[in-house]
Amino acid sequence: MLTPESLTATLLAERLPLTAFFASVTRDFHLAEDVFQEVCVKAVARAESFETTAHLMNWARLAGKNRAIDILRARDGRYVGLSDEMLALLAEDWPNESKTDAMQEALDYCITQITPNNREVLRLRYFERRNCTDVAAIMGRKIETVYQALARLHKTLGDCIRARLQTESAS
Repeated sequence: MLTPESLTATLLAERLPLTAFFASVTRDFHLAEDVFQEVCVKAVARAESFETTAHLMNWARLAGKNRAIDILRARDGRYVGLSDEMLALLAEDWPNESKTDAMQEALDYCITQITPNNREVLRLRYFERRNCTDVAAIMGRKIETVYQALARLHKTLGDCIRARLQTESAS
């Protein structure tokens, strides 16, 4: 039986993979985050029913998938995402144990190496999902400048990630 503390630690450690799974259902990252939060609340309320971490993760994926589909049906009247068969295949292949992804670690490291200004461009463009026109307006820049900055950032981050992964695989 999992304790509420270990259950919470597991869910927080698996936040990104679970949210990514829910986003594959919702096609909306913000909605996937909402689903993740609901799943966490429900899991903590029934912590004593989970025997293992794998049991918790299987339950969380299924509960989150079902909740996401319910939300989409209530909002749009129907669900037009991935089929139940495809979602079942995804859930089967989803890792059951927490594994730190080397590429994610490399990206995290590389993002710390860029300027705060460039991190802000990335945040606005990719985390807030703003278009380049909005990013330019918010930052007080020309749109061409934002396009150039993003192109340079993609190249810089790609080079940094490749170098970091190569260094880690060599050691």
